[in-house]
Amino acid sequence: QLTTTTCSSVPQVLKSCTEFIEKHGIVDGIYRLSGIASNIQKLRHEFDSEQIPDLTKDIYIQDIHCVGSLCKLYFRELPNPLLTYQLYEKFS
Repeated sequence: QLTTTTCSSVPQVLKSCTEFIEKHGIVDGIYRLSGIASNIQKLRHEFDSEQIPDLTKDIYIQDIHCVGSLCKLYFRELPNPLLTYQLYEKFS
């Protein structure tokens, strides 16, 4: 499971990834296209190890989509959806 920070309401993985995307990832399809699976897993492992990875490494700069893919993976693995089941009717 992707880890969160204890002193912030925004999980570190989301904070780091979105800041990186805002700075380096303004490209078409940043969240639509998937990154390379091995890069996504490497990045996930770094966050799971409670490290804040250096997203400016060439591996992540060259495969910017793996950072967006990790954000999507985080949301998919939430125990309850961001748009909760209880509020689904109101959203639709």
